Amino acid sequence: MTGVLLVNMGGPESPGELKHFLRLMFLDKHIIPAPWLIRNFLSLYISSTRYKKSWERYQLIGGTPLKKDTLILARSLQEKLGIDFNVKSAYSYSELFINKAINEFSEENVNKIVIVPLYPQSSITTTGSVKEAVNCSKRNNPHLKIKVINEFYRHQKFTSFWSEAILQHKKTNNLKNPVLIFSAHSIPKSFIKKGDTYQKEIEESAKLIAESTGSEYKVSYQSGMNPKTWLGPDTVNTIEQLITGGGNEIVIIPISFVSENLETLYDLDKVIVPHFRKNNNVHVSRVRILGNCPEFIELLEYLVYEQNN
Repeated sequence: MTGVLLVNMGGPESPGELKHFLRLMFLDKHIIPAPWLIRNFLSLYISSTRYKKSWERYQLIGGTPLKKDTLILARSLQEKLGIDFNVKSAYSYSELFINKAINEFSEENVNKIVIVPLYPQSSITTTGSVKEAVNCSKRNNPHLKIKVINEFYRHQKFTSFWSEAILQHKKTNNLKNPVLIFSAHSIPKSFIKKGDTYQKEIEESAKLIAESTGSEYKVSYQSGMNPKTWLGPDTVNTIEQLITGGGNEIVIIPISFVSENLETLYDLDKVIVPHFRKNNNVHVSRVRILGNCPEFIELLEYLVYEQNN
């Protein structure tokens, strides 16, 4: 039997969990590349001062569905793969943690494991962190044969996953020829200077999807902390420039995510899209993420079989 582990960032379900979530995230050297003492201080400070305000945002969206959606995805993939596979889900900063899930496989005598980071484009901050956690588990469990699936944004099924969602969104909203804005979560520019391929992969991914739909498009970034030091252009500024240029149909695609989360349900749906509703001559909307759709399940199935052979 082969173990399959779907890995995502995680999602807090209470104020206490959120505080711990933030603590672990900012303690991660892949998020803050600084000595441990500095990370320890910053993670304590950030988690203590931010969690109450952050929890208010989680409450406004009814709580993050990320863990629930990842669990549903794992169950759907289990049905698709069948009895020769054992599919679990785990998270970098929430229970069930990656190392615990791998230990569970070992205790169940599942010694061959395929890790699936649910990040279409790679980055030091996401896939880099996952691979570090997996390597640590390998050192503690040298008998395990573990393979990690790399970025999958180039796969035709991933392109179809988004192009079908975009075309359906256009039809539902009676849009004729919208400009697509591929909005990705921003990261510090310093990571790109160190060789992080995230920006290049986001741009390539957007191009592939836009070409498959025959649409004009732009790439932008959201949820950045500092516009001078984080990747841009900013999504709001990009939309404003399109409107100034005469654009009246704009569709946002959260290209770096495969499940809904705080950045889509709050940053996009509660902040960015409503910001433009006052302009009756402009239609700004956002494509929903349908991570449990057949195209995406088939993509994961293909990736698992490819690594398992």
